Amino acid sequence: MVAIMNWKTSYNEDLAVVFEDAKAIVSVFPKPLAALGLAYVDQYNPLLPDSTKNYICYLLPFWLQDVTGTDSAASRKLSLANVFIMLYFFVQDDLMDTSPDDWKEQLALGNLLYVAFLDIYRETFPPDSPFWHFFSRYIGEWAVAVATEGQASYSDYSLAMKASPVKLASTGALLLSGRETLIPAVSDAVDSVLTTLQMADDWADWENDLMEGSGNSLLSFIRKERQLPEDSPLTALEVKQAVGINGVLGRFAKTAAQRHEYLRQGSFDAPMLFAFHQSLVSQLEKSGESLSERSRSLLRGGFVDWLSKSSNMTYAARPE
Repeated sequence: MVAIMNWKTSYNEDLAVVFEDAKAIVSVFPKPLAALGLAYVDQYNPLLPDSTKNYICYLLPFWLQDVTGTDSAASRKLSLANVFIMLYFFVQDDLMDTSPDDWKEQLALGNLLYVAFLDIYRETFPPDSPFWHFFSRYIGEWAVAVATEGQASYSDYSLAMKASPVKLASTGALLLSGRETLIPAVSDAVDSVLTTLQMADDWADWENDLMEGSGNSLLSFIRKERQLPEDSPLTALEVKQAVGINGVLGRFAKTAAQRHEYLRQGSFDAPMLFAFHQSLVSQLEKSGESLSERSRSLLRGGFVDWLSKSSNMTYAARPE
């Protein structure tokens, strides 16, 4: 229980330093990009109220310290690089998904963010380091995931590929400490966590994804259970019936719980990373149990009323 409570609070002092360093770097960007960049940094700073939380991006180096053997200074540096990676790829997502009015400024900012994390890595890893092989590999996996979004099975690790650059922190830490033999096992574990994180996001976002035709693992899961082609259209009513009446969300959550058991049986122990994963699983399970309870109440009537109020479903599955 202690680990579950501490995975996001034990490193607040480190994160305060990391985000102050990020602001210092962004503050010297050319005008007006500095102001835009600082707003992005604050938007994703977990220590600020009402910010968007993406814990694994900046906490992964700290969660894995017992495995990687890196000290606080090295972990902070890798966390800082991951902050810029996170911001860079979020800018890319915004440009692809929303076509914002300020797309020129965002495109320009994205290039500066890219240079920022590249500079950190150049200071840390020599040109002949194996790190650069993994750098190209993880960026390539992101590119493939973006280009093929919507074609992946819910159980496919390609769900994690869009977040592959996050693993530069774990792989980089293992290379710094001379523990490169652990890279396959640690990368596999991080992929498992990223897969469940994507599942949690997809439960929260399924209505928007359905409307926009975006890839979504929950929708893929429903199609698979119904033996439908991956590109078969679903209606919002069909999805609501599946998750609210037919228990799909509980079975969806069960696959995440099975993944957690796989993590626990691995070749290394990373309590904080595993506690984060357990929090994702628990939220999915809680949502599934809540909807199962609602479905049982339908035996007493009120199905039409439930559908009319289904917009009040609690979709949040990511930890706040």
